[in-house]
Amino acid sequence: MTRNNDRTLGERTAISSDRYDVVIVGAGPVGLMLACLLGARGLHVLLLEKRTTIPAHSMAIGITPPSLRLLGKLGLDADFVSRGVKVENCFIHGESGYLGRVTFQDLPGEYQFILSLPQADTIFLLQRKLAEYPTVTLCYGAEVVELSQDEETCRILYAHGSERRMHTVAAKLVAACDGSRSPVREMLGIRAVGRDYRRHFVMGDFSEDNGMHDEAHLFFKTAGSVESFPLPGGRRRWIVQTDNFISETSADFLSSVVAERCGLTPSPAKQLNQSSFTPHRFNCERYYQGRVIICGDAAHGMSPVGGQGMNTGFADAEFLASALISIVQRGVSAETFLAGYDRYRRRAAQSAISRADWGMWLGTWRGRPLSVLRDFIIRHVLCKGIISRHMGPFYAMLTIPYNSLDRVPVQALREIPI
Repeated sequence: MTRNNDRTLGERTAISSDRYDVVIVGAGPVGLMLACLLGARGLHVLLLEKRTTIPAHSMAIGITPPSLRLLGKLGLDADFVSRGVKVENCFIHGESGYLGRVTFQDLPGEYQFILSLPQADTIFLLQRKLAEYPTVTLCYGAEVVELSQDEETCRILYAHGSERRMHTVAAKLVAACDGSRSPVREMLGIRAVGRDYRRHFVMGDFSEDNGMHDEAHLFFKTAGSVESFPLPGGRRRWIVQTDNFISETSADFLSSVVAERCGLTPSPAKQLNQSSFTPHRFNCERYYQGRVIICGDAAHGMSPVGGQGMNTGFADAEFLASALISIVQRGVSAETFLAGYDRYRRRAAQSAISRADWGMWLGTWRGRPLSVLRDFIIRHVLCKGIISRHMGPFYAMLTIPYNSLDRVPVQALREIPI
């Protein structure tokens, strides 16, 4: 098999080999992580991505300690930490003023923080690592249009480049990491069971930190929540709750809302971007069909509160990579290992979804009576006493069941290499 070493985005030449161990659909953070883990073990992988550009603005910025440990297995944790911002404390404010903090400084292990890093940087670092593996080919501008499988082989038809030239490849297995609206999931007919949160937000990044430096701040107000997180280079992300979905706003909308609810004044002239979103939750009824597996946002979706979505996907990739390595290199039963992946990763995702639900529920209460009650709960229950000591590990995803491969029961792993 030949390999094109050009890792720049855009059209690529036709792939000369039409047979792979694994085809991965979707080169976002989770797809790239999975490709790196497989490439590190020498599997022949084709990674197909429909986009031709890396998204410059994204929701995912928080990387938790379990994900940093996984990155450490690839020798990437130091690179990530050097580029990101270590968030050691999250300060919480309510209608009655300062309520308390959640600290990560007491977490067990090496990573006593949540790392803030824009998704574009995460993709760049994973792409750079991927270039070290000669058995992995990355192809941008490739859209999967048809998928079929039998007991031994999957066949993928994809259109490539602006001319939409058709290519057919075969693989022993296919992993779909193609996002919450996953076309592959739709081809398989797997149901995504969930609902809309009916909560709306506007988000933007600013090239100033308003004196908050490396601190995260949450403001739970009668008129709606405001979240503020540090970004590398002295930048800061602001997220405000809105009454309805707002597709277009005035240039000073975010700044005005922050000033009104928090008394802070990010400058409209310093705003770099803006987007609106309405989060939803779902967990697919199953995570595989035959020899095709769904992973990351294709398998589950949750509120961005707590930043658990991408990290849950990274844990999916860790488990799935180990299962695929065993299936391909050891010839073990695909059904045995994929059933284990389905069972444990669905449970872990459901736990993350429920936690994000809880945060969304409490954080988006509006009106005076509920705000008073929320202030009391946060100040006197969550940020004091025994419970307060558990909040850091809770939000750092250390207490998610099966949050990494070493927490999966040994009998479920069997021959899976850790």
